[in-house]
Amino acid sequence: MKFISSNILKDHTWATEVKEIDLPVNPISHIIVTLQGFNVTDESTLAEILGFLNKVTVLYKGKSIFNMESEDLFALNCFLLKAAPCLTTSTATDNVSRALSLIVPFGRRLFNPIECLPKTRKGELKLQLDCTVPATSFDNGIINIQCVELPEATPENYLKATLMNVSAPGAVGDNDVDLPMGNYIAGVLLWSTTAFQTSSHVQGIDEARILVDNSEYGYVSGKFLSHIGQSIANLGQLVRVPAAAGELITQHYCYLDYDPVRDNQFLIDTLSVSSFKVRLTMGVDEASKVMAVEVGTIEELLK
Repeated sequence: MKFISSNILKDHTWATEVKEIDLPVNPISHIIVTLQGFNVTDESTLAEILGFLNKVTVLYKGKSIFNMESEDLFALNCFLLKAAPCLTTSTATDNVSRALSLIVPFGRRLFNPIECLPKTRKGELKLQLDCTVPATSFDNGIINIQCVELPEATPENYLKATLMNVSAPGAVGDNDVDLPMGNYIAGVLLWSTTAFQTSSHVQGIDEARILVDNSEYGYVSGKFLSHIGQSIANLGQLVRVPAAAGELITQHYCYLDYDPVRDNQFLIDTLSVSSFKVRLTMGVDEASKVMAVEVGTIEELLK
């Protein structure tokens, strides 16, 4: 099996813009988005670097099939690919170059010819990067985009993930959020605005459970922090940063994994159900984010 790994955007000067790029026509395993810049006075933190990439979107014939903010993509890389993205050069020196690479995956495993984006026609598949100019904490920014193609692949499925911004419900307590149906579900990524308050054990999303046809399914109940604790199965190690490096990105996220051993046996089939939702028990009346990670069929994508 042959693969092609090549630059599709090289040393592009970071700007406040929505940068749109035509993607290759061959089947695509994943995209590598590399953000590079210079420290300003001290070491630029992970959160500061991520803050300059607002959103990553992949469009097929104008329809979004992948849509996440940069922090969401960082968390998805941790939980789905079971490793934290590569952030270089932990040196607190002015103008030292640092780089962060994020993976946009189209399969639960990279380089998988059975699960990736299929062959397309020129102009049908586009990548959009919603960016802000790095300035006071990370400057002289450039962006590089690399695409990994599998020209001989004939995939059956692809990975789809789209962001749902959930408004504050108006009160604490249960808040049901409808999730997309029609595909198999590999997991649900949740983001809580409030995490680890001072002198309080309450999180923004305090508990989370999944309901299929109004019955609890798999995750029947569970504290947000317990779901984070189960992330050991995804991350494989304790992820920490020193206090000076800022807040840990993943502490605001939990991943309700329905493919924990990557063999499809626990996937949720939503093709024939009438209702699929996540019930968020809010400890704080505030906005949150929900992202269903779907395993879609190529037939469904191309129709």
